[in-house]
Amino acid sequence: MSLLAIAKKTSTYNALLFSALMPVSTITTANEVTSSKSTSYSINEKANEITSKDVLKNNKTVTSTILQKEGFRTESGPVTPALMSTSYDHYGNYSIYDVETSLVNDFDHDGFYHYFSVSIDADTIFSTAYVYAKLYLSYEGGPWNYYASSDAFHIYGDSPHDAFIVETELAEGFPPGIYDIRVELYDADFNEWILSYGPYEDYSLSALPLEDTHYDKAPVEVIHSIETEVLVTGHGSMSFWLIPAIGLLVALRRYSKNR
Repeated sequence: MSLLAIAKKTSTYNALLFSALMPVSTITTANEVTSSKSTSYSINEKANEITSKDVLKNNKTVTSTILQKEGFRTESGPVTPALMSTSYDHYGNYSIYDVETSLVNDFDHDGFYHYFSVSIDADTIFSTAYVYAKLYLSYEGGPWNYYASSDAFHIYGDSPHDAFIVETELAEGFPPGIYDIRVELYDADFNEWILSYGPYEDYSLSALPLEDTHYDKAPVEVIHSIETEVLVTGHGSMSFWLIPAIGLLVALRRYSKNR
């Protein structure tokens, strides 16, 4: 065997070996992405459904890499260490009093929703604070996948009237399944993480039946035309075609009398 042939075989073997060892997650195509649209507003704004959906259409789509379905996820709560900020210690200064989720739109009525909202009521020991939230989805207990960020909002002590809502439409890359939600609260002044809040703290953030708009398509209404055939038959001994003939004879008799 020539040296050139040996070199070609060695090069081919190395290429195959490199492909086999390459992590699958690094091999992605243009279609293997997740995308979603979100809008957020304060509960004091009392945004109605039409207004929020109109705003949602104009918001920028958040596009991320392929949805991570397998692996481990970090839970919130006691297992999450407190963050020692360079500015101050956040621990104990903030909390999330309540989170509510609402399932909004399910076009094909299969029980999986592509449009949903998360309402977040955060509290602080200070008279006021400026915060925002990042939200993550976990598919069937898998790793957390970022899908939305809220605007920044002021919260006031433990007021129940300063909650903010994040509405989201899943556009692509989210197959039908059961999802959990994780909320990460941030200090908007310093852009620093404050705390995490997830399904172990609030059951409303767990086991949500979701899918994207690619799967959740409204059924197409098909209208079929109906053709009706009308048959006219004679009655008794007289057929229908004799009626105009009789009329013609009557007209002729009257004409002959007038002459």
